[in-house]
Amino acid sequence: MTTTAHNLLTEPLLTWRRSQSTTETTTLPGLLSRLASGDCADFPRVRAHQFHPWCMFLTQLAAIALRRAGETTPQLPEEAWRVRLLALTEGQQQPWCLWVDEPQTPAFFQAPVPEGEFSKWATRDCPDELDMLVTPKGHDVKNGLIGSDDLESWVYALVTLQTMQGYPGRGYRGIARMKGGYGNRARVGLATSIAPAPRFGRDVAVLLDMWPTLLRQGYRDDGIGLVWTEPWDGTTSLTFSELSPHFIEACCRLRCTSGPHGLACAYTTTKVQHCVSDRTNGDIGDPWLPIERDKGALTVGEKGFHYKLLARLLFDGDFVPAAAQKLRPDDADPMLLQLWALARGQGKTEGLHERALALSGPTRRLLGQPDGRATLGRRASLAVDRAATMRSKVLYPALKQVALGGEVGPDRFDVRVDEVFFDTLFASVQDDDKEARLRWDGTLHDMAWQELQVAIDRCSVPIARRYRAISDAEGMFRGCLRKQFPDFVRHVDSRHRGTDA
Repeated sequence: MTTTAHNLLTEPLLTWRRSQSTTETTTLPGLLSRLASGDCADFPRVRAHQFHPWCMFLTQLAAIALRRAGETTPQLPEEAWRVRLLALTEGQQQPWCLWVDEPQTPAFFQAPVPEGEFSKWATRDCPDELDMLVTPKGHDVKNGLIGSDDLESWVYALVTLQTMQGYPGRGYRGIARMKGGYGNRARVGLATSIAPAPRFGRDVAVLLDMWPTLLRQGYRDDGIGLVWTEPWDGTTSLTFSELSPHFIEACCRLRCTSGPHGLACAYTTTKVQHCVSDRTNGDIGDPWLPIERDKGALTVGEKGFHYKLLARLLFDGDFVPAAAQKLRPDDADPMLLQLWALARGQGKTEGLHERALALSGPTRRLLGQPDGRATLGRRASLAVDRAATMRSKVLYPALKQVALGGEVGPDRFDVRVDEVFFDTLFASVQDDDKEARLRWDGTLHDMAWQELQVAIDRCSVPIARRYRAISDAEGMFRGCLRKQFPDFVRHVDSRHRGTDA
């Protein structure tokens, strides 16, 4: 007889918070019910880098369960969700348990081991050691601090690792929903607020609407939805035709074991990627992942959602927008564009990046129209180019003068542009092109001039040459500005003449 423990369908292991800030625990079906009803305002025990992976898992799980039940409305009581989740595993409870003593039987995010033996696998004793974060000595987050008896933390670590991992080392394979082993699975989508419940309802509808399109791409309507329920020896890969739309990945071979103080987790290498190993560009229908044409899934680097990248995601034809990123007829005003990614590098984590943009009024309406989107796109592209020109051909030559021809120190011009780029762009939607351009040029001028003054205050030029260096730097700035931004200079001069008159 198979022995199991810690069943997520029946044990209240998961913590959630009401909008009134009261904290409670519930089961996995109970959590889906509270998300759908709008009661759930937060997951207080989910770590920062686990929040979005956890939300994506819950959304995919709900969409698959509803589709299999022939339903579209997630507003269901806890018991109804329990029935629908059990239907995904043909009535078997074991795939929802953290620990199952029989290795050839599935457990939560733990595929059956066909060989029935894993005693020689490597082991992790704490949930945060299993997690996907790479944490060197100088990292803000340390590993091995969460006890092995913390069952809830094991749940979040399993979900995050199995649905977000890249290439952590030789013999270990990452998920299919990213471009390459050093890529990442971003989450880009619209929502009415930062709370998980409103976004859950909208995203479930997005995933269900995508279903027919994904079937045409090669998925199977009755394909495998929960990958961890199928045996895996690490040498074979599931194909499109075997998988369901929005299938939930389990990229690593691992099994939880029971110890004297709680759980531990054994894991081993694999020879191939678990799902669609022939697709290495990540373009497999992830609803939150924009696709760069001819290059594959979006990969977010150490700069995060910098204004240059974000302008391309919003307006540039180089990217196919994520399904969750597109405005829907029933969307409210305003909407928030939320973006999240955990940037990966070779043997390191390059930052947890998150950003939100409010889309309201005229901006929201323009983004919902092809012509309006194109207009904003042209204006954004021009704004990016003019910021680059101000930085390289006006500010930099002036900074070079301050440095007396030596190495120019770092400046914060690009950071300042990033802080105001979209606020300025969206505020100009009702201006004509020339007015918007001159206003943006003025903003760039003010920020570049301020950076030059900061550099002057910090420079270590000998006092005998200091005033000459300052004069040369400011003169270089004005001369370059007149050459590169003649319309702006004429505009400022004409206003001054009008004032003098």
